[in-house]
Amino acid sequence: MSDCLVFLTKVFPFDKGEEFIEDEVLMLSKSFKKVIIIATSTSDDAVQTRTTPENFEIYRINASTVKHKLPLSAMKLFPFYSYKGCMTQRESVEIKGSLKKRAYLTYFISKANIVFEETKKILDKCDLPQHDKVIFYSYWFYDIALAAVKLRDYFNIDKKSAISRAHGYDIYTYRNSTNYLPLREYLLKNIDKVYTCSKNGRDYLKNLYPGYDDKIEVAYLGSRDHGIKLVEEGHIFHIVSCCHISPVKRMDLLAKSLATLKDSGLELKWTHFGGGDGLEELKEYSKENLSFMEVNFAGSVKNAELMEYYQKEIVDLFVNTSSSEGLPVSIMEACSFGIPSIATNVGGTSEIVKDGETGFLLDADFELKYLGEKIKYMCELSKEEKQVLRERCRNLWMEDFCAENNFARFSQDIKELQKNY
Repeated sequence: MSDCLVFLTKVFPFDKGEEFIEDEVLMLSKSFKKVIIIATSTSDDAVQTRTTPENFEIYRINASTVKHKLPLSAMKLFPFYSYKGCMTQRESVEIKGSLKKRAYLTYFISKANIVFEETKKILDKCDLPQHDKVIFYSYWFYDIALAAVKLRDYFNIDKKSAISRAHGYDIYTYRNSTNYLPLREYLLKNIDKVYTCSKNGRDYLKNLYPGYDDKIEVAYLGSRDHGIKLVEEGHIFHIVSCCHISPVKRMDLLAKSLATLKDSGLELKWTHFGGGDGLEELKEYSKENLSFMEVNFAGSVKNAELMEYYQKEIVDLFVNTSSSEGLPVSIMEACSFGIPSIATNVGGTSEIVKDGETGFLLDADFELKYLGEKIKYMCELSKEEKQVLRERCRNLWMEDFCAENNFARFSQDIKELQKNY
């Protein structure tokens, strides 16, 4: 029996971004005879930077193509009443009186329709009907999820389904400036399954849309096993953070919290991985206020380089100060090495940072002094206490966040999901 997975991403495996897909593709290749990846929003000069298994076919759609076709695609939705059958009563109420939300909805559907048409052109040449089963898999519960549903309905295949993962910005409406995400109910009604990356995300969707409980499940992401590093004495207490510097990540709060430890007498080192528009400002602040400790801005690095760093260097603590999250892969990676974390209690973070067991949770609006005190507490633990903490981290990671286990389970689950239409 021949089965095929059509996998819609944003840019993977081109350029940078969606690095966490890298650990999933191997399991997908083992579960499906053929996997077709279509990156739906690449730069015109995009270069494939990630390798894929032999049974993968790779295609891409340029973001500029989508942008060029947006005006005409939007006009096809005129008179913007039912939006070609996508408008539910709930959606109508949500956008009523808001031009911004209506414009957002129009953009969302228009973009999805373009991605659908461009993807259809690609797949028409791939002879999908030769396969007994086909799954259309969107990595994001966003516009490409709508494209996945349309593709499932377009192709004449007996056993087929449309599924989507859901992470953070594509789940939580409050993360959007309009406090609105388009077509939530329509997508849940028409898609076969949505897999959230956290229990928190699952519960959030189920509470908002209780009629679709059977379609929403948790499928944790994961990180690879690179081993565990034991505690060593006599070294500077080493703190690591890793993220693209942006307003939501609030890296300035970590720097300011560290500044509260100026007169603590602690020997500290902070290494940050990741770039961003706020990097130079963060460097300047650190130069002026963190001269009492060692600070290193390592910039953007490949995931393999970061894992090698964790293997070679002693890291005592990982810190995440985000105002919003799904369930951070960066914490999973640290946890796999036995590195405890201090992180804000947002999204699904509490599912990996168990307060007092594998680290500590901060309120989203935490005080700088409080984070400083928690870092001091972690620093002053005995070697034995630190080792217990690290073992708990490693055990939790092995149980819930091991990539090989999670992605193998997910691949098998979606393979068995295919339905008759």
